[in-house]
Amino acid sequence: MVLSLFFLGTFPALLTLQERRGRLPQHTFLDYSITNYLAAVIFALTLGQFGNSSPDTPNFIQQLSQVQDNWPSVMFALAGGVALSIGNLSSQYAWPFVGLSVTEVLVCSIIVVIGSTLNYFLDGKINRAEILFPGVACFVIAVFLGCAAHLSNSADNEAKLEHLSADSEKEAVETSPILSHDMESADCSSRGAEAGTADFLIQLESRRSIKVSGRSTLIGLFITFFAGVSLSLFSPAFNLATNDQWHTLKEGIPRLSVYTSFFYFSTSFFVLAFVLNVVFLYRPMLNLPKTSFKAYLNDWNGRGWTFLAGFLCGFGNGLQFMSGQAAGYAAADSVEAFPLISTFWGIVLFGEYRRSSRKTYVLLVGMLFMFTVAVVVLMASSGNGHERGFDWTRVAEFRHHRSSHQFVLISRVDFSYSWRLKMYMVESKEGAIACMLFALFFLGTWPALLTLLERRGRLPQHTYLDYSITNFLAALIIALTLGEIGESSYDHPNFRQQLYQDNWASVMFAMAGGIVLSLGNLSTQYAFAFVGLSVTEVITASITVVIGSTVNYFLDDKINRAEVLFPGVACFLIAVCLGSAVHSSNAADNKEKLQSLPADAVKGLKTTDVPSFSGKDLESSDYLSRKAKAGSANYLVELENRRSIKVFGKSTLVGLSLTFFAGACFSLFSPAFNLATNDQWHTLKEGVPHLAVYTAFFYFSVSCFVLGVTLNIIFLYQPILNLPKTTFKAYLNDWNGRGWALLAGFLCGFGNGLQFMGGQAAGYAAADAVQALPLVSTFWAILLFGEYRRSSKKTYSLLVSMLVMFAVAVVVLMASAGHRKESKVAKSIEQ
Repeated sequence: MVLSLFFLGTFPALLTLQERRGRLPQHTFLDYSITNYLAAVIFALTLGQFGNSSPDTPNFIQQLSQVQDNWPSVMFALAGGVALSIGNLSSQYAWPFVGLSVTEVLVCSIIVVIGSTLNYFLDGKINRAEILFPGVACFVIAVFLGCAAHLSNSADNEAKLEHLSADSEKEAVETSPILSHDMESADCSSRGAEAGTADFLIQLESRRSIKVSGRSTLIGLFITFFAGVSLSLFSPAFNLATNDQWHTLKEGIPRLSVYTSFFYFSTSFFVLAFVLNVVFLYRPMLNLPKTSFKAYLNDWNGRGWTFLAGFLCGFGNGLQFMSGQAAGYAAADSVEAFPLISTFWGIVLFGEYRRSSRKTYVLLVGMLFMFTVAVVVLMASSGNGHERGFDWTRVAEFRHHRSSHQFVLISRVDFSYSWRLKMYMVESKEGAIACMLFALFFLGTWPALLTLLERRGRLPQHTYLDYSITNFLAALIIALTLGEIGESSYDHPNFRQQLYQDNWASVMFAMAGGIVLSLGNLSTQYAFAFVGLSVTEVITASITVVIGSTVNYFLDDKINRAEVLFPGVACFLIAVCLGSAVHSSNAADNKEKLQSLPADAVKGLKTTDVPSFSGKDLESSDYLSRKAKAGSANYLVELENRRSIKVFGKSTLVGLSLTFFAGACFSLFSPAFNLATNDQWHTLKEGVPHLAVYTAFFYFSVSCFVLGVTLNIIFLYQPILNLPKTTFKAYLNDWNGRGWALLAGFLCGFGNGLQFMGGQAAGYAAADAVQALPLVSTFWAILLFGEYRRSSKKTYSLLVSMLVMFAVAVVVLMASAGHRKESKVAKSIEQ
């Protein structure tokens, strides 16, 4: 639920950002639908396929062939997808009218009021009514406070606009630039008005795709309530699909697993969303301009962020359904707390509620407080899925092929077992691979966000300070949730108890790992500018695997299969060579492009008037229509003027040196963490339990945070690479792209945590397969930054070869995954 909360609270902010920057919602929603559906396919083909399939417990592929028998459940799943599609589409058009935060609060409150009530009765009242319905009542109060906050904020905006003269309004509209051809090349114009001012509101209106000024807010509220009603039905429909409370299936037909239901659910969602938005291209609503499918295909403005939004929503929904199947779908509706996240993004990214009245702030705080109370109460009402009175499909006892020890698969957790113990642990190879897949996505995405900010001119010191905060916060969240679940004892202590135990030797290993990770991340931040995102990630990841996997293999007592592991390491070595060749070829291509420019154009590089990244928030970033095409010589010159780290005229050896140093640091943090959690060197006293993954990750992140903050505060006053000096006060006032830097920290923190959870289960050598993150980062580099565009055929050939070798290496490494022997703590838990 915690991960789902974060995902579902973040994706609306990304879609809202595109609308406020002028991208047509039809284009945005089409892109979003593709990756949303892809997330469901990934779930089905990974978690839905783990384990042996049988008639009683069929896997995903087998259940697809049973559609003639389980079609009633399939229809419920499809109906849920239709309801979600209509609700999401309505929300997309409601955001411009009533704002991101208020829309999400109203919608989610309606979902909880209707959806939780329906799910409570569908689930046989397994949730505690005396706790559940007071939580629902808190959501009702949040609805009224949300409406009041919106009305008060609207009145504040009208008062601001009344103080602006007609001439000023006209000038603000005329000077507001429009969306251009490349997301990465967005320039934040220095003329941008300060968030919360009347000028800001007028420039926002002229820039956005859906015009709302002069229209009744009743339109937005009507769309919002319609979206809420639609969204309140998708969870009960999914509940019926997986649990068949109405007995629509024939006797002996297994119920749909969560993953199969989610696939059908997402299929109907995708088809309806795609069809409706293709229709809206030619017959738009709300006076939007007509467009065409060809225009959509050629519209790459912000496409990368929209794809990311689809993945976040898809993974968020999947995690919500998994938790609902375990603890009751009524309690799982607590993930509708995502307005807490979306309000944060609304304030940080979009300047919502800035310069508003005290009345508005009081109502806003009251709304968020009531929302928080409601979420805590709903989670406290969680029940046990086995109390529904039937056995779950795909919940069965699986035995390891080399022993008779029963273990728990993360993809189909036997929750009677986990609830009896009140302890969550990833113990299976399959569960470890699932953690690795999520870690791969997170760890491949966060570098793209930091690179984006550097290319837009934000100082890396400011960016890294923001990133460090949420990176540490992610570890704290994991420690206080997963690390605190269950009763604590000396043999298997929880997070807080381990803080007081005599385990300082393991703590030192964990903190050493955090230090080398911090040094590696810091070096990478500067290396991105010199050798590009994709090549930096490939080289550092390859070094990490070559050194780190070898060390971890011996530390883990060779639980990974050497005949599979080391060929995978060899593939990474080949990827290193190909990565270097790609960089050299691309650098030669860029040099040739620059030589085609007149000498005066390159000579005037330092004085070219390219706007800097100086607006008050990232949302107000202005896309200039006159920008050069990605990959062209003019594009390279403009990028050099705009970025914070100047690289023209400097040796690429600087970038490669930073990259190899970062790789060496990265190769050490995983073995250090391995020593912290498994004590292979026997540094702990006899009887002292090993550090849990969650406790070790906390100490690991503490040292990473302290070193990162300390070094970057020094770099504020003593910068490197000829960066300008700045101050801590200037950092505090620099809100340019702060939201993206904070998001990058969360992604990196959760990614590292999942990597360590997977490594503890299947061996840290195999867990280094998450270093496949260059596959993800190269995808973002091409989509967001135009890397390799207009390059030579030689560069493209090398790039494809590099990615193929990297993919092969990852598959081989995952195939080498083993199963860690039980520790003393694990044995005591089993007993």
